[in-house]
Amino acid sequence: MSPSVEASCGGHITLLFAIDKSARLKRSQGSRGTGFTINHGVLVSLTLHTDEVLAPKRTMVGMEPDASSPRRSNERSTVTVVDADGGNRSETALYMDYIQACRNATLLREHEYIDVQVTLQCPTSQGFGMSAAGLVALGRAIHAATRRGTTVQYEKLAHRIEREHGAGLGDVLGLSVGGVELRIQPGAPGWPGQAVSFGLEAPLLLVWDAAEARHTSLYIDDPDWQNLITKAGEASLATLRTGAWNAGRWSEVLNESRNFADASGMLAEAERAAVYDAVMEEVGQIGLQATCAVRLCMLGSSVVVLPRRVDDLPTEEELIRLENELNRRGLGTLLSGFAPTTRRH
Repeated sequence: MSPSVEASCGGHITLLFAIDKSARLKRSQGSRGTGFTINHGVLVSLTLHTDEVLAPKRTMVGMEPDASSPRRSNERSTVTVVDADGGNRSETALYMDYIQACRNATLLREHEYIDVQVTLQCPTSQGFGMSAAGLVALGRAIHAATRRGTTVQYEKLAHRIEREHGAGLGDVLGLSVGGVELRIQPGAPGWPGQAVSFGLEAPLLLVWDAAEARHTSLYIDDPDWQNLITKAGEASLATLRTGAWNAGRWSEVLNESRNFADASGMLAEAERAAVYDAVMEEVGQIGLQATCAVRLCMLGSSVVVLPRRVDDLPTEEELIRLENELNRRGLGTLLSGFAPTTRRH
């Protein structure tokens, strides 16, 4: 019987960052910055198959095993992607490239192939780290099915494939530590990437304009945006990198993320500003200014409603009321929460 497994990974939201693509190797490219992981993300169901024709043959005394068929099992692997609205997406190259990378690293054998269903819980290209979460979840599923390799090996491959597809610079590194993270050195998890994190238990509300998706490459591949983003990010990081990283820094995270949104020019874009202004207006009308802060999600046309203080949290009921009002304005919403930090064994 072919073994079937399930795995998941929450999304990742970056609040501020500084780009570093100067390194030649993809594993060394990335970003410094801060963000957090969320409970909703990507679910992966995987079935591992073995092709007995391609499987290595045992050598008998005085006899050589039959030659394996030249057929490559990776061509038999299938990936189905279901988006947050329940529709099938045709873009599967990201996942197929990851499967091939696992095969090149001998985490999958030539006589094995997999059938994968990827289910997205959040919209793509809205700054919720769906491509990174999808790759990390797929790596976890392959790891569970084969029991080969280590967690960090799969994360390193996910970071490289993300960079090859021009996607997130620091999402995989952030996901590797969970919670609210500070990415100190850019790159793949383990090395050269370095990050620290702290836990925060609180509800949060994602808000986006479905008609105004943004792909990360539109900004990180543009020299002018790179300069603006990196200058603003480094200014904020100069403050955040000083001192211990713990929940006592949350107010600084909120302050610097707002500074970054202004200095980088992100908040000046009309489509993104429209979402921000709409949410701020509704927060004011409901009377949640004292407990809720609204911050941009980098780099979508989206915002996240966060607790202003760690000791005075908005209730889920209050956020649901806010969600209903924003839905009436035609905005997409998802009530989620902070994911816990990752503890490695």
